[in-house]
Amino acid sequence: MIIPPFLKAGMKIGVTAPSLRVTDSLDMIRFGSAKEKLSGAGYGVIETPDVYSPDPDDNCAPAGQRVKEFTDLLENPETGYIVSAKGGDYQYQMLPLMDWDAVRRNPKWIQGYSDNTTLLFKITAEQDIATVYCGNFGDFGMDPWHRSISENLEFIEGKRTSQDSFPYHESGFKDRITGKEGISEDEATFWDSACGDAVFSGRLIGGCMDVLDWFSRENTADPSPFVSRYSGEGIIWFMETYDMDSGRTEKMFARMSEQGWFEGVSGFVFGRPLFFSGGNYRETVCRALGKYDVPVVFGADTGHIAPRMTFINGAYSTFEVSGGKCKLSYDLPVKD
Repeated sequence: MIIPPFLKAGMKIGVTAPSLRVTDSLDMIRFGSAKEKLSGAGYGVIETPDVYSPDPDDNCAPAGQRVKEFTDLLENPETGYIVSAKGGDYQYQMLPLMDWDAVRRNPKWIQGYSDNTTLLFKITAEQDIATVYCGNFGDFGMDPWHRSISENLEFIEGKRTSQDSFPYHESGFKDRITGKEGISEDEATFWDSACGDAVFSGRLIGGCMDVLDWFSRENTADPSPFVSRYSGEGIIWFMETYDMDSGRTEKMFARMSEQGWFEGVSGFVFGRPLFFSGGNYRETVCRALGKYDVPVVFGADTGHIAPRMTFINGAYSTFEVSGGKCKLSYDLPVKD
């Protein structure tokens, strides 16, 4: 597994919009705040032209432009960390045009969540380069920063190799008034393992279930190189949901099992679902994955309901789940 070089003082952080672009005035305020805060931490920000549009109906730039601007950030020697502007529904349009040779030549930390699973999963599973499933760029614009944000940056800087779960989380998406709102910690967080307290290790891989389902259904991503390379070490699959239902979820897991996605699995970790219908989420997942004699954990700090822990696709990880909390540790080099 290729671990990208850690972010060094004076390097630039690239922001691009591989899916939705920023059209809302409050989002623009939040992005301005993010740039100020990261500048204060010693990092300039390069924003590609596809990030902003004054037209609220201009959802995303043409796919060719998005690919070019993403590739430009990869090939820019000043850029050490690329963060997606937003999620969305359009990242799949980039895949036929992607320059995968440029991705392999320029391994860099690439981060996002939701629709960003499209690129992150393929880069890790098919190109063997670690990626980061965590907040999009707007998260850096909250004032003050939540612990999840400062620790996210510390991972990218090579200053951190472990993280503790958070005691509270938001109950769902919140409307903004100033654009700089922090995380509303209005519900207690409880990590719940179907087998009780659990400790398990393996290579971490996963993302948004809505995208992973499309990958499996349409054969648009190939996890077999990752599975064959790392199944002997154990593989931990993490998933979270934007909008799924019980029937679709069960079909997805049955298909993935037939396709060999879960060979060598050592554990499953599920984030809090944003929208789920047609049945109980936990019962649906446990029924679908019952044949795997490994820990299945729910309530994880990943995905659409903040705060988000820093999940590093491709890194060897250990989850210690006990008493409703989790300690996540990675086998990563530490920068001097």
